[in-house]
Amino acid sequence: NHLRSCPSKLKHDNSSGEQQKINNYFNKNSNDNKQIPKSIKRAITTSCAEFVAEDSRAFKLLQGPGFIRLAQQLFDSGQRLSSSIPIDIENLLPAPTTVSNFYCVC
Repeated sequence: NHLRSCPSKLKHDNSSGEQQKINNYFNKNSNDNKQIPKSIKRAITTSCAEFVAEDSRAFKLLQGPGFIRLAQQLFDSGQRLSSSIPIDIENLLPAPTTVSNFYCVC
């Protein structure tokens, strides 16, 4: 058995001989909030609070899968555009009629 022939090469000690789960081999802190600078986290938190207050929305909206996908897409687009000229966010967001026409099944 491989476990008996190479015990010194095991990174995770498992005295029971059971198979390790795959997540044991990854850095658990890879997506940790500690990697996000506090100033950025604070600015985003402030913007979220202003968003829900100004637009009369529920705080729970910020946890919805649709909002998270939108935020991720905006973030990803910002990363791709970061080396180009500054872009006004209003130019990235579609008009309400564009969105309704996109999903209209007439």
